[in-house]
Amino acid sequence: MVRVLVVGAGLAGLACALEATTSGHHVVVLERSSRIGGRGTTQNLDEFPVGFGPHLFLKKGPFHDLVRKLSRVKLAATPLRLDRTEIIGQGIIRPSDDIKTSIINKRILRDANSDEPLVEGCQLLSSWGGGPSELRYAGLQKNQLMVSNEGWAGMIGRLAAALDEVGVFIECGPEVQRIEPGKAILADGREIETDVIVLACGPSAARKITRTLDEQRATDLFSPLERITASFVEVGLDSKSLSGKHAVIDVLHKHIVLDYRAIQPRLGREGSHLSALAIGGLDSDPGETRYASADERLASLKSFLDKRASGWQEHVIHQSEQSKITVHDTNTSRITQQSMADLGVLFAGAWVEGEHILADGAISSGRLAGRSIAAAKR
Repeated sequence: MVRVLVVGAGLAGLACALEATTSGHHVVVLERSSRIGGRGTTQNLDEFPVGFGPHLFLKKGPFHDLVRKLSRVKLAATPLRLDRTEIIGQGIIRPSDDIKTSIINKRILRDANSDEPLVEGCQLLSSWGGGPSELRYAGLQKNQLMVSNEGWAGMIGRLAAALDEVGVFIECGPEVQRIEPGKAILADGREIETDVIVLACGPSAARKITRTLDEQRATDLFSPLERITASFVEVGLDSKSLSGKHAVIDVLHKHIVLDYRAIQPRLGREGSHLSALAIGGLDSDPGETRYASADERLASLKSFLDKRASGWQEHVIHQSEQSKITVHDTNTSRITQQSMADLGVLFAGAWVEGEHILADGAISSGRLAGRSIAAAKR
């Protein structure tokens, strides 16, 4: 049995803890914030699971497979459909009342020429601007990008319940200040002896922590990462402001809005739950600069909603917004999970190398880290 300390209780950390525990290891999870779930957290307000920007998961992908196995209660998931998705300037991607256009567009998407606005729009929708993801792009075309009836809080709850059942201790609040061979030192002065540390806390925190172990190596490892940010608006409405559409995409400005309730009716048949995102465009983001500030980007996103979800501001029940969040921690390269395994450290998260991205990438890397504990034991 190996003593494992998992730093971070987001999707990657929870998946790692579950995998490591079922493999017979003793696991402790530390989460710096006051809640678990990381970016996958939602808060239920009058039946609206308000979160931090839109999420879609891949049918039979790592996340979907794991949460289905953790409860006897069946997970009801419904796909975003292209016959109810509009790209501005192109119309509905697969119009049910225009078979000819639908066939032509299907061929365009299959050929995947990134110069085509239809292709660019679907790549943006499937990856949130993180570069083409073949699995999610193909999944979108096959009606396999899903929304759950439980919201993200419900699915995180399945992970938390499974960890509680197997006796994994999760402590919220403490911050790991530095690590040394065989132990972690917390900001409150406590020391935790451990054989393996899994850093599932995001690349910024992981870089800070690993620099206390090997500064030059950590700098070389994390410097190539590029962060992609976004602004989001999430609202519960008492109206159908998207007129039944699942999604509307503005390719030019990288704006997207989804209506969760149109996609997944079990979330509620009355009103709308809109989740909108404006991706990139700041000096800190890779690529061209478009906005002078994050606040300007947020204002642009609201203007987009004014045009595409007419009158939404007069029907708000609940609203959440933020001018700057991280959507992707890397654009062109990702860190190898066992880059510091010889020092007893593994990495887990969507920023770690793997075939999946976003939530599926986090779950996949977390589970793999849990299965790789023996390779990192000093």
